[in-house]
Amino acid sequence: MDTTISYQRLWELFKKNFAFLLISAIVFAGAAFAVSHYLITPRYQSTTALLVNRSQNNQQAAAYNDQQADVQIIYTYRDLVTRPAIVDPVESSLSNRFPDINRASLQHSITTEASQNSQIFSINARSNDPYEARDIANRTADVFRQRISQLMPQVSRVSVVSRATVSGRPVFPNTRLFTAAGFLLGIFIAIVVILIRELMDNTYRDVEFVNKLGLNNLATVNYANFHHHRRNR
Repeated sequence: MDTTISYQRLWELFKKNFAFLLISAIVFAGAAFAVSHYLITPRYQSTTALLVNRSQNNQQAAAYNDQQADVQIIYTYRDLVTRPAIVDPVESSLSNRFPDINRASLQHSITTEASQNSQIFSINARSNDPYEARDIANRTADVFRQRISQLMPQVSRVSVVSRATVSGRPVFPNTRLFTAAGFLLGIFIAIVVILIRELMDNTYRDVEFVNKLGLNNLATVNYANFHHHRRNR
């Protein structure tokens, strides 16, 4: 059995099995779309942005140093948001409306992010309910504003740059991405099947391969499609 396939033979295989490739891609793309759209529970995200300033120094140089320190301390604020000192009051205020809320779920759903060299950081909340995600983000920001001066006395002002709103589009799953991945997976699996089927084929199509085996080629039988010519008459 010859285990080598020429580029020309590959091209012939793909042309011959183009319908199989297309059907496989469509089937897998449809399956991925169905799974992402109907079976996977969507996750929604809402974001609240905060600006935190410490007590400012009137001197220009000192004020600049304070600003740089604010940028560096953003990481402390981000870590503080998911601590029980902030999360527990959020749980107490929202548990009546959303019974599934608890400390563990809040710590899992709340994330923070900040741009480099910026005093603004964002509180992100994810949930299966878009309204719950909005309320978690806003309530976490409110509790942070109330508690930060007690936890860190040097903080003088916390401003809400933008409050969270209800998002109608889920952040997970990405249906388009799932569908595209399914389409590519279908093509890949079809190619693997075609190649395996070709490599398992024991038919000898080349006279040179017969000669390599030390056998003599006694005759060659040509193929003529007489039926095709008759239909064209």
